[in-house]
Amino acid sequence: MKQPTKEEITQKLDRVLDGSLTREEICIWAVDCIRNDEQICVKDLEAWHYLVEISNIDEMLGPNEYLFHEDDIQAIVKKYN
Repeated sequence: MKQPTKEEITQKLDRVLDGSLTREEICIWAVDCIRNDEQICVKDLEAWHYLVEISNIDEMLGPNEYLFHEDDIQAIVKKYN
């Protein structure tokens, strides 16, 4: 399994922001990558931290209320790009 690049992660987050991918779908993808870390050669530590940071953007405070708002997701994207 190859490590996701920052560009790939950003593309997925852009899809979350435009509504074509759910937060839950990206979290499942990120967590699957993280759980299989023994099969990934981490070549870009910053991209790895980016992946870990987005792995919980589906956390909820209550019904229909996410812990991370859209502006938080945009701030994460800006931080790594």
